[in-house]
Amino acid sequence: MSHQIPPQHILVVDDEPMVQEALKMVLVFKGHTVVLASDGPEALRKMAEQKFDVVFTDFNMPEMLGDELARCIRKGYPHQVIVMVSAYSNFLIPHHKKEIPVDFFITKPFELQTLLDTLERAHDVNKANRKKAEASRPRLRSPL
Repeated sequence: MSHQIPPQHILVVDDEPMVQEALKMVLVFKGHTVVLASDGPEALRKMAEQKFDVVFTDFNMPEMLGDELARCIRKGYPHQVIVMVSAYSNFLIPHHKKEIPVDFFITKPFELQTLLDTLERAHDVNKANRKKAEASRPRLRSPL
């Protein structure tokens, strides 16, 4: 991959401040805006206040696991692109992965290019969702 995408508004949800800051540093360096949340409830509050292009969430967090957060996001924001970033994603059995309503999985530790490729793919999903939404809107007819 590696085509240029416009700046994205990204929510990073992780209980580890070093992981949050590392993701933020890379994404801001690439021109994106980043909002941080330490857990699921904080992430949901921030999502109620503003729209995000992509949500990156950890799996193993206190108060609310990443899969529960993903279900809550999917319920309230069905077209939100969600990326699960976790040290445990390789250990999730395939049928469990299918039950977690996320668009992409990234396994920690990850390479920078994996993160950027996933962000490009997330942008492509958002673009496709916008096209579908536009196509399903009723067309106004001229009264003439």
